[in-house]
Amino acid sequence: MASAGAAAVTTSASEVSVSSHLFTVRGYGNTKGIGVGVAIESPAFDAAGHRWSVVFYPDGESQDASGQISVFVRLVSEASDDVTVLYGLSLVDPTGAAPAAEASKAPKISTFSCGESRGLGCFMEQETFEASPYLQDNCFTIKCVIGAVNGPGAALAPPATELRHGFDRLRLDGAADDAWSDIGGSSGEASD
Repeated sequence: MASAGAAAVTTSASEVSVSSHLFTVRGYGNTKGIGVGVAIESPAFDAAGHRWSVVFYPDGESQDASGQISVFVRLVSEASDDVTVLYGLSLVDPTGAAPAAEASKAPKISTFSCGESRGLGCFMEQETFEASPYLQDNCFTIKCVIGAVNGPGAALAPPATELRHGFDRLRLDGAADDAWSDIGGSSGEASD
């Protein structure tokens, strides 16, 4: 029999695997002006046991995001259950330096159904983007990082050393400092 005030100790082991994908857009000048809500989508790639794509809207994904570039990640594989992952999006500095805060948004934990997208409608103003070091020779690269929790237990963020471009700023409750939005789904979060 346990004595009064004795603490019970339990353990649950979870492992987070992180994958990244680089999507390079060449000929940016030819994409500007294609229209609000018109996207350029990367080929599908594998991460966290599913197929994903990066979705880029050069003129913004909605009227509210007009004059901005919008960047999202989409679950493209069929999934029998919803898929919960940690994801982040950033622009890649061609010099190899870590991106500035405006080009790397705090990661978010989110649940996806097949075909749903999550990301930022107002990722960066077009003028700011076009004057940035991320757009070089009419091309740029978007980095998408997806982390999956394997095993039992609560979702745990991996050590900051395993994450790049702001993943170490993740709050464990899933909240982030930036405004994220959902497209292609019925539940949405307002974006600024």
